[in-house]
Amino acid sequence: MPADSQADWRTLVGGLLAAPWVLALVVTVANAAKPVLIDDAAYLAYARQVAAHPGDPYGFVMFWWTVPEPAMTVLVPPVVPYWLAINVAAFGEHPWLLKLWLYPFVWALGWALRDLLRRFARGAETRVLPLLMLSPAVLPTVNLMLDLPALGLGLAAVAVFARAADRSSWPLAAAAGALAALAMQTKYTALLVPPALLWYGVTHRGIRLALVAVAVSVAGFAAWEGFLVAKYGQSHFLFHLAERQSATATLAEQLHKKADLAPPLAGHLGCLGIGVTLLAACVLGVPRNVVAAAAVLWAGCFARIVFAPPGEVPVAAFWQSFGWLFLVGLVLSARPLLFRGWVRVRRSGDAVFVGGWVLLEVAGYFALTPFPAARRVIGLALVGGVLVARLLSRVERARPHRRPPGWVFAFGIATGVGVAGLDTLDAFPEKVCAERAAEIVAAERPTGTVWFAGHWGFQFYCERAGMRLVVPGGSVPRPGDVLVLPAYPNEDELFRPHAGSVTIAPPPWAAAAVGEVVWDDPLAGQTVPNFYAGYNPVEGRRHPRLRVVVYRVVAPWAVPGE
Repeated sequence: MPADSQADWRTLVGGLLAAPWVLALVVTVANAAKPVLIDDAAYLAYARQVAAHPGDPYGFVMFWWTVPEPAMTVLVPPVVPYWLAINVAAFGEHPWLLKLWLYPFVWALGWALRDLLRRFARGAETRVLPLLMLSPAVLPTVNLMLDLPALGLGLAAVAVFARAADRSSWPLAAAAGALAALAMQTKYTALLVPPALLWYGVTHRGIRLALVAVAVSVAGFAAWEGFLVAKYGQSHFLFHLAERQSATATLAEQLHKKADLAPPLAGHLGCLGIGVTLLAACVLGVPRNVVAAAAVLWAGCFARIVFAPPGEVPVAAFWQSFGWLFLVGLVLSARPLLFRGWVRVRRSGDAVFVGGWVLLEVAGYFALTPFPAARRVIGLALVGGVLVARLLSRVERARPHRRPPGWVFAFGIATGVGVAGLDTLDAFPEKVCAERAAEIVAAERPTGTVWFAGHWGFQFYCERAGMRLVVPGGSVPRPGDVLVLPAYPNEDELFRPHAGSVTIAPPPWAAAAVGEVVWDDPLAGQTVPNFYAGYNPVEGRRHPRLRVVVYRVVAPWAVPGE
């Protein structure tokens, strides 16, 4: 290919990858390839309820833990269920179509990131935006879950408020507040958005506009909760706040519990933030051969985890080491922006705001995280990326030789593709095993009920096949019934699919195994459930991804309860 044609091709690709709508389309289509996974099934249940009864979103019984409970007891704010319900009502329940339906939220995330990068890191946005949007922080994390929609709305609120401050526009400030209210009613982790708006007002002499935005956000948030009080006699938010406070231990125990969140914070950042980590190293002047060696080390360890038997790599130490490097990189990147140092930059309100925003995300992680998961650090990974991008834009002006090589951005994107690819593979076992178990059940020609245990994606596909969840302490399978049960490697760890706190194992006199379905493959790496509820984003396994046993009930058996 002639040199001019190659240059034109690179320009075209670079331009497309800098467009939020293109990046959002890539992320959305990749997400549509995944089946229902982890908490997706819960959000689909709420969307199903809203589609049938729009004014009664919590007026049903939800079976998501050990036994059925009122839907109000499961932490599901309304925005995503209502959005999904529009599609369900119009086209039926098709997971791939519902995932495409989330495109506006992903586009909002891309648009907001580009707008913020243009504001805080002009000149770096075309390279950093694809690095962030196609990173492990975004590409594998959409699903049908609440985190990316909440983050998209929250970042859009900050971007719109910054424009309001530029123009002293009260309507734009109110619009930012409305977006913040939607973000908070998408997921309560977006409670960090109003403080971010206030902080922007403080750092940019727009405190009155910020108060307007916050007032609108609080009013919008409270209006929905007021509707719920009128409808059900209680607020969804206050109910879950009270539940959390009722479980609160002594101050010392609380501090110990929060300290336990530090290792998984680093562990998940070691995966989600690797591109930003390498970029920060380049900008801070780390020799390029050292940066390249770090990239090779990360790629080699990731490959060993994915392809080699467990034990070849100290998984927790690997992820946490790179996570601490991410955090150190943020600290070192903030220093020259906030204090005079080796880069001749003038401290500005923008730098103070971004630095404070990063601290807010860190504080929010410890304050709002009930258990470790990759999704808890998405906001910190992206806001940290904005901070590093700001330093990049400043350093390139003063020291052009510090311009990072193109492979750093390509490597960061490749890590997102790699993690997303593994996560997509790991999303299929529950769907496939449920469907194949249904085939075994059909061959048995049961005359009674087909029971199953297990939530997450397994629940969605079993219920779609006409099966019924076993209720510990309530269900009594009888002769003619069939049981479809996941077989866990042990009872001490969390395995897919979560089935509550009661072990459901029929005694030999009550049921006889008639078949089993096993999903296994050559790859050792897994993301389910550890990426979604665990300390390590990717880790190895010594067992099949999922094993499901089908039993024919031969004698009445009262399933024991708690």
